[in-house]
Amino acid sequence: MKAPTIEVSPPKLFTTAGVLLINAYGLLPAIPLALSILAISLLEFGLLTWLLPVLVLVATAYLLPFALGNSRVVKLVGSLNLPAGKGEDSFVVQLTCSPRIRSGLRALLEDADDIGGLSFTDSELVFHGDSVKLSIPFDQIEQVRPKNVGLLGLFVYGPRITLVVSGLPGVKSVEFAERSSRLLPTSRKTTWKFYERLASRVATR
Repeated sequence: MKAPTIEVSPPKLFTTAGVLLINAYGLLPAIPLALSILAISLLEFGLLTWLLPVLVLVATAYLLPFALGNSRVVKLVGSLNLPAGKGEDSFVVQLTCSPRIRSGLRALLEDADDIGGLSFTDSELVFHGDSVKLSIPFDQIEQVRPKNVGLLGLFVYGPRITLVVSGLPGVKSVEFAERSSRLLPTSRKTTWKFYERLASRVATR
């Protein structure tokens, strides 16, 4: 029986500076919000003054993956020397371990320990990231479950996928979230596709 393995090295791209740049995308939604507040202050009170902020909030939610810096994440992952994925069984994701690999300010700024490419072979899940290389045989995965992060995760963002793993040194579970999409519907669809493919592989191990 093959054991899961994890290798951790210093980050090259997904550093504190890289995380700050990704987080800067989160400032972009403030621009239309500020413009809508300005427009409301200039308009006469009426139906439009009620609808405008609602429309801005809906549009912001729709573009949420872009505001999370996913386009920057895709660019970083694309610059890594990753093995070729297998089409629909290849995903750009963030990895969060429990207990966390990162600590201090770096962990406060970003809830991901690493970003990279995830793919499936016939017998295992393989993650190649900026600083983490992880392989988990399907028969070492005890549980696969979607995990919602608060009410917004339940109703807007969509779930993350948590794996409870046996035999992984220093790690009790790992959590993946897709980071390739720029629009919310695409992000939710990709997340569920990843979950269904992984769950079916574990079920037939």
